[in-house]
Formats: sequence, structure tokens, C-alpha cells
Amino acid sequence: MNLRLQACLMLLFCTGHAMGQVEQPLGLQVLQENQKQVLWNTLIAESRRLDRERAKQLSRALESPEILEQHLVALNNKYRKIIGTFPAKTTLNARITGSLNGHRYRVEKVLFESLPNHHVTALLYLPSKGSGPWPGVLFACGHSANGKAYPAYQTACALLAQKGFVVLSYDPISQGERIQQPKAYRYGTTTHTLLNHGSRLVGRSVVWYSAWDGMRSIDYLLSRPEVDNSKKIGMTGTSGGGTQTTFLMALDDRIGPAAPSCYTMQRTDKFLGHSGPADGCQHLALEGLNGIDHIDYTLMRIPRPTNILAATRDFFEISSTREAILDAKAAFSTLGHNKKFSYYECDAKHGMHVGHRQEATRWMLQWLYNDPFSVTEPKNIKLFTDTELQVTNSGQLFKEFDNEKDVAALNLQIAKELKKKRKSFWKNDSQKALSKVRKLIGLPKPRGKANVKIGERVIIKWAKVNEIVFEQYDGMPVPSLLFRPLNQNGMNIDVVIIANSMGMKHAMQSGSVRKLLNDKTAVFVVDLRGFGETKDQGSNQKYQSHSHRIANVATHIGRPLLGQRVGDLLSVVDFIDSFESANNIKLIGAHAAAPVALHAAALDKRISEVSLEKSPVDSWVEDVVAKPLRSNMADHIVPNALLWYDLPDLAHYLGKKFKN
Repeated sequence: MNLRLQACLMLLFCTGHAMGQVEQPLGLQVLQENQKQVLWNTLIAESRRLDRERAKQLSRALESPEILEQHLVALNNKYRKIIGTFPAKTTLNARITGSLNGHRYRVEKVLFESLPNHHVTALLYLPSKGSGPWPGVLFACGHSANGKAYPAYQTACALLAQKGFVVLSYDPISQGERIQQPKAYRYGTTTHTLLNHGSRLVGRSVVWYSAWDGMRSIDYLLSRPEVDNSKKIGMTGTSGGGTQTTFLMALDDRIGPAAPSCYTMQRTDKFLGHSGPADGCQHLALEGLNGIDHIDYTLMRIPRPTNILAATRDFFEISSTREAILDAKAAFSTLGHNKKFSYYECDAKHGMHVGHRQEATRWMLQWLYNDPFSVTEPKNIKLFTDTELQVTNSGQLFKEFDNEKDVAALNLQIAKELKKKRKSFWKNDSQKALSKVRKLIGLPKPRGKANVKIGERVIIKWAKVNEIVFEQYDGMPVPSLLFRPLNQNGMNIDVVIIANSMGMKHAMQSGSVRKLLNDKTAVFVVDLRGFGETKDQGSNQKYQSHSHRIANVATHIGRPLLGQRVGDLLSVVDFIDSFESANNIKLIGAHAAAPVALHAAALDKRISEVSLEKSPVDSWVEDVVAKPLRSNMADHIVPNALLWYDLPDLAHYLGKKFKN
């Protein structure tokens, strides 16, 4: 311990009511100025650091084809690991429910099960003349409320069919005929985000479910006699469909030429940093930690041909897309596949505009028909109404099938099936289980040391108070107030730590500090990151969580928000433990800080007692997975957690130390 800190500790805990000190008003604002952006800045700074590491690794890999190939294989392996394993394929139980004549193309309405009792509604576009076989193309829809019926998507598929392709366009989850939670507060594709919470907890994600639907859609395409299965499948889509194309084209080797539209850019500074994290379907946890940016999904699939489509006037900044494609150009060139990468930019806003439709079709013709010529879209392509394109009689799967399992039901089924595994895991080796918990929440061992800054003492009517700031190793300031009774002599004291997500001011104004304080007990009140003084300025209401943006960047860098807050709390424990006069360390976690306190107590034996007040989550299974429409759950999500533990497992491990 340095001499200055030791001297401060002496003043804090080893002196009584010093003569000459006068009562002063207590300012409840410890940090200077407005700190509503500080957590966001801290997280983005870490994401940028990881981006720089990624750039260095790619730069070294580009030194030779051999090194680059090894790098891309390793990157693809990381991707497959973080997206998670897929189950054995079950029977599609596919059937055709109707057909339509588009004059120069025809449409069949298709229904199949990507998982048992989990249906997919789709449209199969076929050339109007001949019997094939023709090359197949998978079309992924963007975030349209009516999914596959959106006019621009119909037009794109019809154009491809007229040029000699069999095209399957399918509704994404929560869109078209696949509304997942009909009682949800409807705001675009908000349920992609809400369903992602439970999905992440059970080791899946909305990215996982979207990819699996895409894989099974390819299975269906290849089952059709009209499809030439000697050739690779093409894939394209825009916006959310560009997202699906990007994730799937690097995952399924059956996809040959791909043309993702209006998605590819640099993730941190533009996709995250500019507009903030988007829907749950567009983010895969741990991408940043594993050095995976948007363009890397294109690199992973070399030498398969990829054409990045972009719009000059997109709200996704075009300068970021232009910078991102430089990596692809360099990688394809190093491996001798220059002609297999292309970039197309049209003067348009976000969406699947005529330029994108023509270029995507041309790209498929080039690689599946060896046809290098440009494409002009006819002006009189026949389109259909939403009702005409309905695959089901009711227009919604949840109305059509009494036993339909949406994503929430599938997640709950998995969570309950994992209960036996969790119980066995904790019974066999609790210390191994705790190590796993630490790893899952992203809490390093050893933790980085906080720089402790102790302010001047203030005397109020009933206590001596010090402002203390714990500046964490990542630069994040964690403010706190230490209260001691006026007559405390500093010998054999207990210390109670209060962490309340509503902030230190609330803890003070509620009277809980004064109630706990006595001649043998000191009280620490702390604002963990994102609470109280550093509460983030927040995300808009669409995502139904104030912490949506910070929680998503936290999982992007491999440090879930819950785990970061545990680290903050344990820094306070470290500090208290350095007092020679400190006796018991007790912990109170209130509101959103309650799950944090539970984790801290389980992971650190120095905490002798923990109690929780008004916790929003007592069990991830019961309070998150089983209730997917709950708001403000982003703070509490730990990807893959339910494969190993639920919150009651921590409470059970603590035994008598847990005083809830």
C-alpha cells in the first residue's frame, strides 16, 4: 500500500471527531459535471481498441497468402463458436398452400418447419416457362412489417425468376405471417431485441434463429426438382436481409455468390458509435472480443464470390462502407481472387432499390450462368397484395396452429431442459462452477486495480462523510460516499455497502444509510457504472430498455454489463479489506443492482452477508425467458449463462450468507 493511501485510511477509520471541525452541508454529487456519456465513451473506447488489434492482425496476415488463409480459417472457427451449435435437422414437413401467376413468372406459397412446430412462411418464385432445373437463390427480407410481401422484395424476386432463377423469399421471425408475440408493444422489429434476451441466456440468439431459418430454407430449395443442385445457391437481401445474408453466407458453404445490401460498414465507429446498437438480429455477442467486423464475414468465405451493395444516401454512413471494403479488396487480391469481389454503390437511400435489384441479379447471372452482361429491370413487373400472398388462411402462424412454438417458447423449453445439467454442475464442483460464472460475466482474474481518490471529510449532523472515487482500470469513474458515526473509534467495525441502481441520492433520501449507521458500523454507498451519477443518457423507447446501447456494446467486447458492475463492487471490497480495523463486510443490492450484489457475494468470500431488495430478476428462467416482453432487462443478460447456472444457484451456494 502506498504511503498516501495509508495515511488517508488512517484519517478515514482511525480517528474520532477531530476538534475544530465544523458541520458542513453534504453535496450528494461526487463527480464533476454531467457524466451521462462517460460509460458509453468508456465502452466505445474499448471497442475501438479491439478494432485496432483486429486491424493489426489482418495487416500481418496480408503479408502472405499462407498466413492470410490460416487467419481466415481461425476467424471462421471463432465465428462458429460464438454463434453456437445447431441441432440435427428434422423433417421440414413442407407443403404448398397455393399458387399465383405473375405472367412472366409464377409463385408458389410454401409452408415448412425449420424446427418442430416452428413454421416458416415463404414464397417460391419460378420462371414461367420451362421445367428447369434452374439455379436457386435465397432472398432474405429486410425489416418490413409485411415481410416477403414488401413491394421492393417482390420485385427483386420476380426479376430473378424472369432471368432464370428459382427464388425462395421467407418471412423473418416477427415479420409478415410470423409475428412472435402478438401482445407486444409494436414498434417495428422491437421483438427481435426482446426475444434476443432469452435467446442469449440459453446459448442462442436471434442471429442464430435467423441463420437456422436460412439453412432450412436452403434445404427446401435444394429439395425442389426445379433447382439445379449441382450449383451453389445464391443469396441476397437488403437492410435486415443484408444482415441475414452477411451472417449466413459465411456459415453455410452451400451459398456461392452473395450480394448483401445496405449493411456492411465498420461496426464500432459507425454502426455502433454513430447511431447506437440496432435490433437484436443485427448483433452477435463477443464479435468485438473475437476481432470480427462486418467485412470479415466476406473475408471468411473467400474464394466464394461476394458483391457488397451500398447506397450513397443511406443512413448507414457511406464513408464507413467505403473504408470497410478496402480490407476485402486487399484480402481477395492477396489470395489471387480479385474478380470474385465486387462493390456496387447507387445514388439512393436505404433499401432494395432498382439499382441494387439489377446488380444483385447481374451478380447471380455472372457466377451461376457465366453471363457477364448488365441487367435492366422491366417497368411492368406484376406484384400482388399482402392478402394474395398469404401462405396461411389466417395470415398469422400463431392463429393457424394451436401448437406453434415461437422463439420465446423454444427458449423456455431449452432453459427448463438445462435445469438438470445446471444442478449437476453445481453439485459436483462449486469452485469450478464459480470459475465458470466469472468467465461468463467477463470478470478477469486478477482484476485490474482501481485508482482510489479520497476527497475531503465533511461533518454533517449525524455522520462523518468522505467522497471517494474508484477510477477503474478501463478509466470508468465509480463514485461513492463513506459514512461513519461521529463517535466511531475505528476499532473492529463492520462495513455495509449499499449498491442501488436508483443512485446514492435515493439511498440517502430513503433514510436507509442513517438507519444502518451505528458506533460499530460504517456505510459505503456506491453508484456502480450506469447507475446514479453515471446513468447513461440512454437508448430510445423502441428497444424498451434504457440500457440497450451500453448493454449491447458491453457484450460486443465480451464484458457483460452485469460483470463490469461486479468488478466495480469488488473494488470497493478491496478498499475496505485494506482497513486493518475492518471486520465484517456486508452487502445490500437494491433494484437493478441486486443481481450484481448476488454475483459479487458468490464470487468473493470476504463478503460475509448479502441481502437483496426489490430485485427485478430473481431467476433468469422465470423472470426473463418465460416473460419475453419485460422491459429494461438488457442490464441483466449474460450470454450462455443458463447452460451453467441460474440466479437461484448462486443464492443456494451462499446458504446462510444470503439474507433475501
